[in-house]
Amino acid sequence: MPDKEQIIEVESLPLEIISGAAYLIKQANPNSYTHGMFKYPCKFIPEIPRWGVNTFLPDKKGTIFDPFSGSGTTLLEANVYGMDAYGTEIDDIAKLIIKVKTTVLNSQKVEVLEQEYFKIMEIMQQDMTEQFRPKIANLEHWFSENAIAELGRMKMYIDNICDADVRDFFKLCMVSIIKRVSNADDTSPKPYVSNKVKKVPPAVTREFTSVFRRYKQMMTELSGIEKMGNTRLIEGDALTFQMPVGIDLAITSPPYINAFDYGRTMRLENLWMATLTEEELREKKSRYVGTEKINAKVEKSSLAILERSGLLKNYFYQIMEQDEKRALIVKKFFEDMEENLRAVYCQMNPGGKYVIVIGNSTIRKVVVESWRVIEELANRLGFRTIQYFSYIIQNPYIRIPRQGMGGKISKDYVLVLEKSLLHF
Repeated sequence: MPDKEQIIEVESLPLEIISGAAYLIKQANPNSYTHGMFKYPCKFIPEIPRWGVNTFLPDKKGTIFDPFSGSGTTLLEANVYGMDAYGTEIDDIAKLIIKVKTTVLNSQKVEVLEQEYFKIMEIMQQDMTEQFRPKIANLEHWFSENAIAELGRMKMYIDNICDADVRDFFKLCMVSIIKRVSNADDTSPKPYVSNKVKKVPPAVTREFTSVFRRYKQMMTELSGIEKMGNTRLIEGDALTFQMPVGIDLAITSPPYINAFDYGRTMRLENLWMATLTEEELREKKSRYVGTEKINAKVEKSSLAILERSGLLKNYFYQIMEQDEKRALIVKKFFEDMEENLRAVYCQMNPGGKYVIVIGNSTIRKVVVESWRVIEELANRLGFRTIQYFSYIIQNPYIRIPRQGMGGKISKDYVLVLEKSLLHF
């Protein structure tokens, strides 16, 4: 490591990165094309996959993969360059976001969007005896009766739109306003109704119109790309997947250690879309990488990974002195990441690159340098480290302070690994 970290201001990441440096990227608008669709928590900036593609696949040929696809940042960037991309994702709302963001609508379908929009606005004003009502506990706590009625009419109409691409576009428009028109606090990604500050939710029709206009403009911009690649979400998850072809470049931003409860964060959206029930959401929570829902007895019975990373072993016992469960959560997180590294390595072409974006976490006042633990585990599996650097996070919503639980994350680290040509 360098003695003193360099902070370099750039408009965009240079192809020649100074290893160990920190970059302050002064990009004016990270939300070009459809990147700005939906305020998805913890998404990383398009600049990273953009840099990855231009650096490691300059001829724009090869297979790109993102095992933690999230809202599709890597996949969309690959498609914009005319390249096909593959991904895995566990959250149903995220899958919807990815599908809409990476689907180009022709001029005829764009015209249909306008026609359907007016029909939706009309149906929302009608007094209907039959309308969708989500199975959300204490529904009236979260939404006014008027919002429930208008959203219910909207969903019933959208679900019956014949064209799947148009239907999914409007599903995403609806999903994007659910938290805004609810009684939930706007400043926190996790939904809760504040007792201190009384929220006056905006009108459903106004929010829907605003989102529709913005998203339609984004789709129009996307349609201007001459050669758009395709995205395919494959079966499985980040730990268990089977690629149809070898991976040339994997770019991902995995979750943080106990830093984000995606199940709870996307709860209202999933229940309104009826993709999952409350019970299914609770069950699914344990399958997220980085989950806090663990079986302590099971986790205590297997500590072998501590012998594969000296750093992890050190962090584990420091945290264990204060909080056994937190220490086991940290261990489980890196076990999952090791499984991901192994799965990517096995399905990566020789010479392929794996770009991993992750920040440090502070667990019980112990600063866990996640990228360094991942590097140790990756090197044992056969990856070699090409370089690492960091970039300063400027969007406050992307990484959220967690009152000492996960720590305020001010920058992300980028670790670049290569599957050695000589490793067997």
